[in-house]
Amino acid sequence: MSNYNSSDLVPLDGFQPRQLSELESIPKRIQYACGLNAIDGWLNVDLFDDALIWNFGHIGGVPKEVANNVYKINLLEPHPFPDNHFDYAYSEDFIEHIHQKDAIFFLTEVLRTLKPGGILRLATPGLHGVMAFHFNSPDLKSVVENQDAAYTRWGHVHFFSHESLRTMALFLGFRKYRKRSYGKSWCKALKNLETRAEQSTYKINIYAELTK
Repeated sequence: MSNYNSSDLVPLDGFQPRQLSELESIPKRIQYACGLNAIDGWLNVDLFDDALIWNFGHIGGVPKEVANNVYKINLLEPHPFPDNHFDYAYSEDFIEHIHQKDAIFFLTEVLRTLKPGGILRLATPGLHGVMAFHFNSPDLKSVVENQDAAYTRWGHVHFFSHESLRTMALFLGFRKYRKRSYGKSWCKALKNLETRAEQSTYKINIYAELTK
């Protein structure tokens, strides 16, 4: 059942995602691959790919907060933003959906478009948590079943650990990598952004802030 009333939804017929050309100015905070979770005062972007379109059909239309506040861009192409622009960037449960080489590209573009001192906050299922939750039994039947639960069903292709994500970030040019926890940050703008408490409850996700 959808939590949306029909008055909260834009019919799918004829829906067109918003384009960046409609913006008069680019906000200083950006959320990547926001899905259904647009943050007020931030530039919220997504590809509007099959997964998001499935969500629209599943709930019976496009939520107005998405239709009005989310702009379409492909994060695996050069980002249409100037160098050194954003103060803050955020992404929840995105980079596990792309291959490692694509994550390198994505983080390179995030780094380019952040201001010096700007911070990217990432929340993503971590390799340790995924292994502990899904692959803690050594029998083949369990492994095969959990391949679907951990990977196929959700379109996941690669899980980082803090160690591998830190290695990538520092080699690409981020100055600092800090581990964080659900909803917690030393930076007020980055507090309480996460929406998937169950990922924290089951100790699946990792949370990190990368400083340019």
